[in-house]
Amino acid sequence: MVSGKYYNEVIQERLEAFVRTESWEGLTSYLDGLSHRDFRMAGFIMSERFMPRMDTPLFWNLFYALLAYDSKAFLMTMLKSVPLRRRQMGFSLCREDGYRRVAAYLNQCGTDIDRSKFISYMLGVFAEEVDELEFLLVSLHVDHPRERMHYLLRGEGLGCYYLLFKAMRQTEHDRDLLTGCCRFLMRKGDALSFNLASVAKAYFDLPQVKGTFSLKLDPYQLGRLEMSYASFRRVMQSI
Repeated sequence: MVSGKYYNEVIQERLEAFVRTESWEGLTSYLDGLSHRDFRMAGFIMSERFMPRMDTPLFWNLFYALLAYDSKAFLMTMLKSVPLRRRQMGFSLCREDGYRRVAAYLNQCGTDIDRSKFISYMLGVFAEEVDELEFLLVSLHVDHPRERMHYLLRGEGLGCYYLLFKAMRQTEHDRDLLTGCCRFLMRKGDALSFNLASVAKAYFDLPQVKGTFSLKLDPYQLGRLEMSYASFRRVMQSI
């Protein structure tokens, strides 16, 4: 929370007045006049005090306004409000019209860095939720399996890894790519990543992937991996 030397009640009251009335030009003009220290404080106040609890349409309107104003200064600050909001209010991308405006901005006006930061952060937020993850990737035009693999390899959770497995199936003719994916997973070092590398080695028949694998799956279990997320989850959780 913002406290002590990082909190100023006057700044909070001014910000709250602009946000409550959705006076975005007034807000950005006010931010332009702040010192560097107070500018940072304003970001913390909005991220930690306002955005976790405000109504959903207002959340996305503020998100869009600050993104368009100065994404370098505010994108990560705003994203950090999402876990707090998720715990207090719930959070979704696929069920909110306000997010579509943000996605359109990222696709049309945002930098590659902005888009990459947003995707990477949301992969962590929705690590287990395939519907949200799929909507995230589609909404930001991450459609090619290689680009999906780039992001999903760096994610965590069964939802991310199910979509990674599906992307690997789309590129199963490229054995060097699949082998590289397995090696990347093994280097991550956690049990789930190592298990997926082991599953992929068996499923795609990749003798180039070297390692000590204790995993033993029957052919019928390998076949279940591709049936649905629920089936994939059951197989991975049985390992």
